[in-house]
Amino acid sequence: MKKIILLFYLLFLGTFIINAQNTNNLIFKDGNQTIKIEFETKKSYLELNKNTKFIVSVENIELQKTSIIGRGIRILGSNNETGFECSVLVDKNGVENGNFKMRIIYYNEDKLKTHVFIIPVK
Repeated sequence: MKKIILLFYLLFLGTFIINAQNTNNLIFKDGNQTIKIEFETKKSYLELNKNTKFIVSVENIELQKTSIIGRGIRILGSNNETGFECSVLVDKNGVENGNFKMRIIYYNEDKLKTHVFIIPVK
């Protein structure tokens, strides 16, 4: 009986840890590839009509084959082989249901893939 309780506890703990890793809307994982967005403000949201700098970091993704698309986004430059610096100015026309959509296009095993980050706007 103790073994069964321990097994359920470990399953619960494992599920909790996996779910906790997926709660950050600024990190996307696709197998061994990772895309991470870090705002200069250190917040997890954008502010309406305020210019915000941010860095897009990638792991196991060729930076030269990566694109970012979104209203008001400007690419400022590459900081190294694993990321690039951008800025965004979100206006009311770029907000949908209180969120801003930022699309990242990248390659995974020679397949073109895309991920849309949905970022709250305050």
